[in-house]
Amino acid sequence: MNHFNILESNVPLQKTLKRKIHFSGVGVHNGRAVSMSIEPAEADTGIIFCRTDLDKNNIVRAIIDNVVDSKLCTKIKNSSGIFISTIEHLMAALSALGIDNAIIKINSSELPALDGSSYEYVKKIINSGIKSLNRSKKVFKVIKKVEVKSGDRFISITPSNRLNINITINYPETIIGHSQYFYTHTQDNFINNLSMARTYTLQDDIEKMRTAGLAIGGNLNNAIVVDKYKILNPEGLRLEKEFVKHKTLDCIGDFYLLGMHLVGNVDCFAPGHNLNQQLIKEILKNKENYVIEDIIPENNNEKFINLIDHNNTSSNITCVA
Repeated sequence: MNHFNILESNVPLQKTLKRKIHFSGVGVHNGRAVSMSIEPAEADTGIIFCRTDLDKNNIVRAIIDNVVDSKLCTKIKNSSGIFISTIEHLMAALSALGIDNAIIKINSSELPALDGSSYEYVKKIINSGIKSLNRSKKVFKVIKKVEVKSGDRFISITPSNRLNINITINYPETIIGHSQYFYTHTQDNFINNLSMARTYTLQDDIEKMRTAGLAIGGNLNNAIVVDKYKILNPEGLRLEKEFVKHKTLDCIGDFYLLGMHLVGNVDCFAPGHNLNQQLIKEILKNKENYVIEDIIPENNNEKFINLIDHNNTSSNITCVA
């Protein structure tokens, strides 16, 4: 079993990667081969995607204003109609590791599915090293209750001093069933409890999705497939409550479209990308709902966090400068 150490400083400075890292694979929805790199960026750059397969108008910022309606993933588009999809797992990893600034160069319209979780992103970012920048980090703090609903589904947020998510999902007459999870967003909680949670689907929905042009690249290597009361993946689940934990991971990725960390108590039932994004947009409608503050360090000590490689796959991780 291998351990990776990452320094988490309480100094409230923006962060980026120390060096470039590479990924390759296929898009889970479009099924196309994709090559991608994540590169360091200067302070106040934010998270930016660059479509290297296009010659112009190829920059798409990962911000809530660029979100467009999409099914089963988070999709962003610039004013020229150039889009990037399925960014949520990477955005969750960047949020958890405190990466405020990065340039993602990609030669396709969809990120690689990898293993269907944030785990490979987390490992490579940690191996690259994380660099503090000479600029203060800010947080987006909710100060009034905000709620959005869609039928019996809902997501609400109330004031808090940190991001907590109380989430419930329900898939009756399946092995998933009713599941609830309470999560506090910290680096170590994400690494050890959420990063490996994979996306999932019901086998009955696969044909419908592919008819709609989705899940073309989906398989048992990048998603959990559930057939009623049976999990079709030979290895089974990686984590207890993996289904609801993946929904939590998606929430974190979507919330990071604010461009800074969200602070508040989130309570939700059956959330999805669209509902997550609606909540952020609803908060932003009224400036009395929130404040933007500098992060106040809890103490002056430095903290080391271990990333435990449960699958013993760290030897496959390479860092390219």
